Amino acid sequence: MPANAPPMPAHSADGDPLAAARAAVNQGQLQEAALLAGAAWRAASPADGRARAEAGHLLCVCHYRLGNWAAMLESSDATLPLLQRAGMAAEQVELLRWVTLGACELGRFDQALRAANESCGLAEQQGHATQFALSLVALGICIERMGDPWQAHRMMEEALARMEGVDDAYARCMILNNLCASYIGAHYLLRDGGATEQARSVIQKAAHHAREARTLAPRLPGAAFFTAIIDANLAESLVHLGELDEADALVEGALASVVAQGNVARAWRIRYIRGILLLARGQADVAAPELTALWHELEGSQQHNTLARVHDALYRCWRRLGDPGRALVHLESLEAIERKRVVSQLQAQSALFVTRVEAERSRLEAQVERQRAAEMEAHAMRDPLTGLGNRRLMEQRLPQLLADAEKAGTPVAVAVIDLDHFKQVNDRFGHAAGDRVLVALADLLRHHTRGDDLLVRLGGEEFLVVLAGATPARAREVSERLRQQVEQHRWEGIAPGLSVTLSVGLASAPPYDLDALSQSADDALYRAKQAGRNTVVG
Repeated sequence: MPANAPPMPAHSADGDPLAAARAAVNQGQLQEAALLAGAAWRAASPADGRARAEAGHLLCVCHYRLGNWAAMLESSDATLPLLQRAGMAAEQVELLRWVTLGACELGRFDQALRAANESCGLAEQQGHATQFALSLVALGICIERMGDPWQAHRMMEEALARMEGVDDAYARCMILNNLCASYIGAHYLLRDGGATEQARSVIQKAAHHAREARTLAPRLPGAAFFTAIIDANLAESLVHLGELDEADALVEGALASVVAQGNVARAWRIRYIRGILLLARGQADVAAPELTALWHELEGSQQHNTLARVHDALYRCWRRLGDPGRALVHLESLEAIERKRVVSQLQAQSALFVTRVEAERSRLEAQVERQRAAEMEAHAMRDPLTGLGNRRLMEQRLPQLLADAEKAGTPVAVAVIDLDHFKQVNDRFGHAAGDRVLVALADLLRHHTRGDDLLVRLGGEEFLVVLAGATPARAREVSERLRQQVEQHRWEGIAPGLSVTLSVGLASAPPYDLDALSQSADDALYRAKQAGRNTVVG
């Protein structure tokens, strides 16, 4: 019997139905709290989204704790959008957990899985470890109800591990209690399958977790609510362990508590536990009428999980009492509920699989689009012939490069390079040969500069090299070595009789003014040309 609703903070109730509702919840007066929360919902102006969100959230708390699953799910439909718009992310995560659990109780596993995954995603997005751990528990409960308690155990054990060292009595108590509930579920699957030792092992774990949770419950506001649920789970574990006297005392106390709270759904579950306790004492004749009365109350209630267990208990009662006809009726009813559960489980898993496939496809498509956009952006900043950067890349990177250098107080050198008499190369040897010269020069530039230097083809036969961190002396050394490599390169491989030289104009920062630096480099290049070309001027 999972309980995943957090304690509500106490507030003054003077003249405020919402505060009065919170106080009633903490005092265990759930019916009164639900009425007050409903009044607060109706009193809140539609324009006051936060007030309506708070009232709706509290109303869902009341419905959840009263076991009014269908009413809680209906209220959540109106409340979740309000919580989102009001920026109440923590309350939104909590309500999604309750939706998960309520939908599980009603066998709506597709809705439960959607809510559980959304709750986990939001909690993780907020970076809230406790909220994520509790959301993981809610997902585990859903998985357990769908027939896989072992996967549920792994999720809940992970949630418990995440809470290691975190002083949060509520979260730890809820995780332990729900671990107990999932181990009880595993016990029912194992006990009739010949795995007797394994069945006993899991029910021992259930009792252990319930006892630990029971030590934490008194620290929670509204402790009576949580204690009753934990005691019921512990009692169910003890019945299967044969510790009947302790189970008896826990059942009676828990039943009295939930009846006082007006919690009909949980009272049904505890009455079932009392029935199997009577059966374990050998009092099938007493258990049968009690469980039969409970069965009739449960019919049409949508409490599928409790109803299934009542049918199982009645099947065992009538077998023990030697009435195979009545036993068969309940066995067939149990199998019908199980078939419905399996169908719902498969539909939910199929929908979740499709959703995951679609999500993965969307993710991959978005990744491809981002990659394509990045490639197009990179292509737009590259010279198609040489593969060097173009003016657009220079305009994007050079101002930032200068700003970073000024901030760090490091030098920057700019070299403007021009191939000498390049028009004559095209006229004499052809434009194809001229293109090959430009490509070869780009390769020489790459070879004689560093990977983080900025290399740009400004257009035609003019290039720009930006040497980050280079002093004027270092920039002249690099430029002179490059000039010599170009002059000595075997250009005859492109065309017989071809020779190529270049001129370089250098400028250095500081100062870090882009326009002044560019003008200085252009002036130096002009002087290099005037000096007879094939030279470096700075």
